[in-house]
Amino acid sequence: MNPMRIQHNPLFSASLPLTVFLIVLVISLAGRMFPLGVASGQERPFRIVAFNVENLAAPRSRASKLQRYRWDMARLAHAERIATLIETLSPDLVNLEEVTSREALDLLVSILEEKGLNYHGYHVESADTYTGFDIAVLSRIPLDKVSGEEIHLLTSSDPQDSSWKESYVLNGEVKTTGISRNALYYLTVNNQKIGFLGLHLIANPDNHRSNMKRSAQAKIVARAVRDKIVAKGYHPIVLGDFNDYDPAVEDANSDQVTKTDVLATIKNYDQTTPEDELINVAQKIKRLKDRYTSHWDRNENGHADSEDLFTMIDHILIPKEWEARIDRAFICHTLDLTTSDHFPVVVDLLLK
Repeated sequence: MNPMRIQHNPLFSASLPLTVFLIVLVISLAGRMFPLGVASGQERPFRIVAFNVENLAAPRSRASKLQRYRWDMARLAHAERIATLIETLSPDLVNLEEVTSREALDLLVSILEEKGLNYHGYHVESADTYTGFDIAVLSRIPLDKVSGEEIHLLTSSDPQDSSWKESYVLNGEVKTTGISRNALYYLTVNNQKIGFLGLHLIANPDNHRSNMKRSAQAKIVARAVRDKIVAKGYHPIVLGDFNDYDPAVEDANSDQVTKTDVLATIKNYDQTTPEDELINVAQKIKRLKDRYTSHWDRNENGHADSEDLFTMIDHILIPKEWEARIDRAFICHTLDLTTSDHFPVVVDLLLK
C-alpha cells in the first residue's frame, strides 16, 4: 500500500475553491458538535448503566474477604479494563455493584480523569462485613443532597428499628433480614427528579434459603421506593444485580425461571393498585438471544463453553409511564471473564 501523500490530497490543494473548503470544514465541525445519532435540535438521551464489576479492589486493600486478585498489578489491570468499558459506553450515570472500597472507586475515577472523562464518584459502605461488596455511583451530574448526604445506605443499626428489616419463615422458623448491599441516591436531570435505588440482592436463584431471604428483601425494596423516593416527589429507578429472573420478560435461557415473586413485588411497589408501577427496560431488547447479563463459568476455565450458564439477573426498572421515553436498551456483551462475570445493562432515556 502506498503511503498517503499530503501534497496530493485535494483538501490541501491551493486551487480548491474557498466555498468547498468551508463546506467541508462545517461538516467536520458538525460531526464533532453532534455525535452520531444526535443531530442538531434533537434531544441527547440520558444514558444509565447498571454493572456488576466483580470484586473491584484497590491495590493493598483488604476490604473484602473474597480476594479476586492477590497482586496489585492484576488489580490495576482490572480497574483499567473497567475504565475502558466505561469510556466506550460513555454513560451519564453508572450504578456499580461489587466495588469493595472508596479507594477502589477513587482509582477508577482517576483513570477516567486521565482519559479526559470527568465523573463524580459516590460510595457508600455496605453492611456486608463478609464480602465487603459495596455499591458505588459514577455520575456526570452531581447528585442531589438529600438529608445532608448525596448517597445513603438503607440499614437499621438499632435492633428496635424495623424500618429496613423484614421477617420470613424458613423451615418453620421465623427469621429476619435486611438489604446489606444497597445505595439510595437522587438526581435532577432537565427538571426531572429521579430517585435511584441500587441493589445487590442475595445470590443463587436456585437455592430455597436464598430465595426466601431475597423475597423478604424485595418487600423492603418496595417499601423504600414508596417511602424514600415517591413520597419525596422523585421518579423511581431501581437497578443493579437482583440475582433473580423477571417472569414478565423472556430470558435468552428459557430453562431458567424464577421461583420467587421478587421482581413482581418490586415492580408493583404500590400495593393499593393491581398493576405494576415499574417496567423492565429489557423488554425493549428485541433480539431474544441478547437477553443475558451474567456468565456462570461452571468449569472455571475462564472461557465461554457450551455447558456454561448465561442468564438475565441484572435489571433496570423504570416508571411505567416512562416507557415511551426509552430511546434504546441493550446489554453490552463486548467483555469477557477477565473483566467481569456480568454484562452491563444500558438504557438511553429521553428526559427533556
